[in-house]
Order: sequence, then structure tokens, then C-alpha cells
Amino acid sequence: MLTGSLEEYEYYLAQLKQMFDVSRKADVEQKNITMPVILSGIINAEKLGDSGLVLEYAEYLESLAPQSGVTEVIQDDRQTLNGFLYNKKVEQFLHTAITENLFEIYYQPVYSTREKQFITLEALSRLHHPQLGWIAPDVFIQIAEKNHMIEQITDLQFCRVCRFLSENRWLMDQLLNVKVNLSALDLMKNDCSSHFIQMMDAFEIPHNWIQFEITETVATEYNVSIRKVVDEFSAAGIRLCLDDFGSGYANLNTVMRLPFSTIKLDRSLLFDICCNEKRAMFYQSIVGTFHRMNYHIVSEGVETEEEVELISRWGVDMIQGYYFSRPLPEKDLLALLQKKA
Repeated sequence: MLTGSLEEYEYYLAQLKQMFDVSRKADVEQKNITMPVILSGIINAEKLGDSGLVLEYAEYLESLAPQSGVTEVIQDDRQTLNGFLYNKKVEQFLHTAITENLFEIYYQPVYSTREKQFITLEALSRLHHPQLGWIAPDVFIQIAEKNHMIEQITDLQFCRVCRFLSENRWLMDQLLNVKVNLSALDLMKNDCSSHFIQMMDAFEIPHNWIQFEITETVATEYNVSIRKVVDEFSAAGIRLCLDDFGSGYANLNTVMRLPFSTIKLDRSLLFDICCNEKRAMFYQSIVGTFHRMNYHIVSEGVETEEEVELISRWGVDMIQGYYFSRPLPEKDLLALLQKKA
């Protein structure tokens, strides 16, 4: 809905609300179903310039609507517009970052509760804009996926990881592997498995040095589509890790369909485990269930000593979080691991 003034916007909004009504029912094939509607309002659309940008902004407003099943009104305001314009700047910068290979890798060490030392790393993408500063990974990754740039970024970053390991082979005397995230678009490529295996072979990286992480959402929504790819990884000796378990709707059936060796429990599951008995019991039961199924368990987002003591007692294999270490640039990581050696 495009209007020239706030008064005009409020008038037409009232008319549309009356037309659709929040609880409006529609009779479809003699069945009453709820028909949710998203109303997006833009006041003074000329401030955006060309019509293409107006349509993109309307789509952006729609994306902000919660999936609540009822009619939602999303109104254009200064904060929302600034968020949209920020994302557009990031999108434009991504093209430059890909062309000039401006991305960085930070590594977060993962601590073994049994060996009392760091035994694996997660490779995390970072991007710095000369004016905007550090761009949150969730922001630029989501924008890259939407604009089909994520595959190029993954290639650049995986090459960077392989080069880093090739130049610092002593790391693998201390570590089991390095975990690298793959998106749904990466996994849907026809030559996905052979492509990444060839990159590893070019740097003479043993296949067991890499463990690919797949998020719970990807494993659930693309379970059938990615089956061939993950089987090819497994056949090549590359292990898989299910990331963010507990953040979405994955169940044990989803987990068992794909050949994961490691399960990462999402940080949201840690909420209140130190003071809520039911939450603590639930977390402990998840750990016990996965252990009986011979999975290795990583607890993500651990920040306090009390959390470390609890989950260690419950048998969690590995801990990842700020309590032990933040993600580190290459130089700082090497200094840390050399100090711990």
C-alpha cells in the first residue's frame, strides 16, 4: 500500500482492515479456514527513488511479518527503512567482497571435556566494511543466500581454510578436524561433493581433517535432496555434523536419516538449565539419548562455569562457547594453540 501522507495511509489502512478483518473466515470447498493477510504500508514512496527499489522494500516489509496465522500490519518507519537501506549496502558490498576476496576466517576452538584441551575448530566467516564496520555473519550470509552468492563465498572460504591447514600441518597433531559450514544452496549443486573433495586434494588435505556442518533446518527441509551428497562425503571419509539441534523442528527421525557423527546442541537449550530442573532434565535426557545412539555431542554457546560443570557431569563430549574462547583470527588462534601445546 503506497500513500502520499500519514493521513492517507491511516484512512486506507482502516478500510483494508475492515475489508479483511483479523478473524475473517473464508469458505474453501465448504471448509472454514483462516485467511491471514499481510498489509505493508509505505508512506512517501518517492523517497526510495526508482520503482524497483520500492518493490524490494515492500518485499522486505513483508519478510518482517511474523508467521502467526493472523492478519499482520507492517508499517514503514524510519528504523525499518534504515534496516532495509543497510541491507542494500551490504548486498552491494558483497559483490565487491567476492571479487576482491575480502572475507576473513575466524576459528573458534572447541574444548574436550575428557582430554581437557581444545580438540577441534569451527571455521566462521567474517566480513568488514570500510564504513559500516564488522557486518554480522547472520546478516551477510542471509543476504548472500537470497541473492545466490553464497556458493561463491563458500568456495573462497573453504579454499582459505584448506590453505591455512596446508601451511600449518602441525595443527592436526593436536586437533581432530576443522568444522566448515555448508548451506542448502552449496549442497544442492550437482557437483557439490566432488568439488569440495577436489579442493581438499589440491591442498593435500586428508579428508578426515574436515567435518562439514549442516544446520538442523537444512537437514529437515532438504533431507531427501541432499542424501546423495552426504553419502558421497561419507564414502570419501568426510564426517558430518548436525548443527543447531533444538533450534527448529528436527526430530530423531531426521537425525537418523543422514550419516551424522556429531550433534551440536543449540545454545537456546542451555537457557535456565542452572536454575530450572525441568530444563536441566530435558538437556540431560537429550545428551543421554544421543550417546546411546553413538553420536558425539557438542554443547554450543556455553558461557559460565556453572554451565560447564553441569554439562560435563552429564557426559557432553565437547564444549564450544565464550567461556573457553571467542572466535579468533588465524594469528591469535595459532598463538593460543602453541601456548596450550
